[in-house]
Amino acid sequence: MIKRILSCIVCLCMLAGCILSVTATNIDEIKQQQEALEQQSAEYEAILNEKNAEVDKQQEQVDAIVGKVETVTKEIQLSHQKIAILDEQIQEKQDQIDEKNAEIEENMDILRQRIKTIYLAGEVSSLEIIMGAKDFSDFLDKVQLVKSVSAHDEELINNIQAQLDLISEEKEALELDKVDLEEEKGNLEEKQEELNELLKENQETLATLQEESDDILHQLTMTEEQLGQLDSELQEYYRELQQQQIQQQQQQQNNNSGAPSAPSRPSVTPPSDGSYVWPCPGFYMLTSQFEEWRGYYNHGAIDIAGGGIMGATVVAADSGTVVATCTSCAHNWGKYYSCGCGGGYGNYVWINHGNGKETVYAHLTSVAVSTGTKVSAGQYLGTVGSTGHSTGAHLHFETRYNGVKYDPMSEY
Repeated sequence: MIKRILSCIVCLCMLAGCILSVTATNIDEIKQQQEALEQQSAEYEAILNEKNAEVDKQQEQVDAIVGKVETVTKEIQLSHQKIAILDEQIQEKQDQIDEKNAEIEENMDILRQRIKTIYLAGEVSSLEIIMGAKDFSDFLDKVQLVKSVSAHDEELINNIQAQLDLISEEKEALELDKVDLEEEKGNLEEKQEELNELLKENQETLATLQEESDDILHQLTMTEEQLGQLDSELQEYYRELQQQQIQQQQQQQNNNSGAPSAPSRPSVTPPSDGSYVWPCPGFYMLTSQFEEWRGYYNHGAIDIAGGGIMGATVVAADSGTVVATCTSCAHNWGKYYSCGCGGGYGNYVWINHGNGKETVYAHLTSVAVSTGTKVSAGQYLGTVGSTGHSTGAHLHFETRYNGVKYDPMSEY
């Protein structure tokens, strides 16, 4: 799917390149190609948005898996801590068992002394029975037969044996708990390994989606650049057409002395120190000069254009106060008539610089300041568009001195 999309984009870009490589002779054909590129651009924009949504969804899934891995890792750490505590408790029980065994051995010595005393007293048969015991348990059984052992000694041995049995049971219970914990830890480690593998797969998918999104964005940018070049081609075509019309009208005026001539504009020479900031940074092509004859009037400004200028930044040429704006024009496309918005200017910003000078920035797509705003030289005012009476995207930059228009280029 992606390869097919990119192939279509490349073909369209090559087609647009062919159009730009020759002089425009069929304006309808150029417009058709421009509309086709705009349609494709909109489709690719939708695909890009869809792909970006997939990227965001995949990123959420990756984040969720990372969260699970972190949780399982913490559970494994807690299991390690529990097992360490159980090991300490088991060791304590073993120490208690060793202590009780030592206590029993000590009492055994006491019993042996008692038995020796009994032996010296002549009770040989009892001594033989007791000393013939195979182990401590057997000894306890046989000692019952020895009637010479006092009741106190018997009770002492029984108490020690009961304590020893209790401690052994507690130790056994702790060891069983440890087995359960180690099994739980093993299950958690298996789960952690599975999650890490799942995370790796999802990260690879995310990287693939991001790469596809970047490819589409790159190709979409190329398509928009081609659209900008087509727009420049159209602008150049119309400029040449206007020049031809001017020449024809001038020829008619020469042939007909009674025909109306272009009205003269008052000449002014404002003071200038060359401090004006260029109003459209990065774009310096002039498609219309100051005083250019438009067939029935002289153009009182300069038009700044160029490929990709739609949406370009517009800045204040000098510091001052915004005295008027228009932001209501939504007719942001090339047209050969005035939509009536802003008196033909469309969306515009008008600045008074306080020294008799004023500047006007017209046909804007958007306006970022309002009437009364104090601005400084180079401050952002809005973006280039094609609102009002405009045949295509450009900035109409107009300068005035004491109300009279003059050539903006005299400020640079």
